[in-house]
Amino acid sequence: MRRYIVAGIVLFAMFLVVFAPAGLLKQLLSPLQGVELQSPTGTLWRGSADLYLADLPAGLVDWSFRPATILKGSLGYHVRLTGPDHALTADVAAAPSRITLSAEGSFDSQYLNPWMAPYEIGLGGEIRLDDVALSVFTAVSERDAASPALAPGEASGSLHWTGGNVRYRLSGQSYSGNLPPLVAVLGEGLEAYVYPRDEQTPLLRAQLLDNGFIKIGITRLLTRLLNNPWPGSDADHETVLEVEEQLF
Repeated sequence: MRRYIVAGIVLFAMFLVVFAPAGLLKQLLSPLQGVELQSPTGTLWRGSADLYLADLPAGLVDWSFRPATILKGSLGYHVRLTGPDHALTADVAAAPSRITLSAEGSFDSQYLNPWMAPYEIGLGGEIRLDDVALSVFTAVSERDAASPALAPGEASGSLHWTGGNVRYRLSGQSYSGNLPPLVAVLGEGLEAYVYPRDEQTPLLRAQLLDNGFIKIGITRLLTRLLNNPWPGSDADHETVLEVEEQLF
């Protein structure tokens, strides 16, 4: 009897995915601040829409449902995000306690610059994703039982940047410098360490905190490479500056 109940649930879920309009996905994503789908077409099974992140166009996203994920207790999709400066693919699966994502592809750094403009930062070069995988464990907010809240997660893989010019402002002054090719290594706790390619001295550490903030620590080596060396006698690997910014 239990087997028939499970089969019935699976068939019902697939029926909803096949026939539910793509516009429903827009409503499902509405709790995620800064994420918006415009002009959705198709169904939850297969469709497309214009993706906006923080009110800026992020490209055309199209999705196709992966039915086998239902048997594992989750809803999974294959997703593509394309545009003039980027081509990314990902497999995404959402379960009651976890959201997982594996991604690959590449994008020109110019693609990121509109989101970094408020911080007066600009990059050149190209970034490639190599076996990037993320898992975010969800929890229930004590204040609102209907609202999912970010909880600790895991990350693996790496991002490779070809290097190039970096422009930024600090204390009202403009700076620029040319950085060598870099590698960002993802690790547990949704964190990343950035190194010069084929070197061991870190330049930067980024960590997504449980409260939705991202914390970035910069080492003395990075300030030196950017033609603005941090004063003092700190070693190149030591963190000399930390900042936090709310993402979620």
